[in-house]
Amino acid sequence: MNQTIARFAAERLPVEFVHHYLSHPGSSTRPFHPNVWNKAKRALRSTVTYDRFLTWEDDAFPRALLDIPNPPYCLFYRGDLEVLQQQTTALVGSRELNRISHRLVEHFYPLIEETVSVSGGALGIDGLVHELALQHNRPTIAVLGAGFSHMYPQAHAPLFGRISRHGLLLTEYPPETPVKKFQFLERNRLVSGLGDQLVVIQARQKSGTMNTVGHALEQGKTVFAVPGSPLDPLAAGPNRLIEDGAIPLTTSDQILMRSRIGR
Repeated sequence: MNQTIARFAAERLPVEFVHHYLSHPGSSTRPFHPNVWNKAKRALRSTVTYDRFLTWEDDAFPRALLDIPNPPYCLFYRGDLEVLQQQTTALVGSRELNRISHRLVEHFYPLIEETVSVSGGALGIDGLVHELALQHNRPTIAVLGAGFSHMYPQAHAPLFGRISRHGLLLTEYPPETPVKKFQFLERNRLVSGLGDQLVVIQARQKSGTMNTVGHALEQGKTVFAVPGSPLDPLAAGPNRLIEDGAIPLTTSDQILMRSRIGR
């Protein structure tokens, strides 16, 4: 059955169809558009065999992702699944960097040291988060927006190789899935969904990072934002989030103390 679910993922069948199929195998598919059923029949005829993937039928599948809107039903992975059992913090930010970006990420190193960092593997803040974790022999989780045969950005290929050996690469897209822009917006809901909380380090007011924040709020996650100068365009996103109710974050202890109290 797991191979069937992976083939459904390859055809990008909606989660509602997969629920219906698993709950009522062989029953009527009239509630679904004919195109959906045509994709399903193609998947059921497929002989492609996938490896290193999880479906929501597996015990190792991250439970946190089962309760989010539009949950994934299949995740392909490279690396150590055990890191999914640890406390996590999603740390995200701009693809652009400025003169304080490195120092900001380093300032919040205690979060990377005491929790497993989750980010999107992108250029900029995401890459700095993953790099800092690996430099200190800490696991990190990168959630990618394409299949493993088309890793993006290509400049991070060496970084992704190190993460696969010392952390975890995840994607909901089968290996042959090429890079498409909309997939990175879809990916963002998994980044926020895997984090016990979301931290926005730097971002422009209109950015993919702010899309991740929208997913986090929809998922009921606590959002922290690092305040910055009103003259810094990369602080505009966090500053606006704080105006809208996000928690200003100046030290890692603000999160770590809450976590220790909750244990």
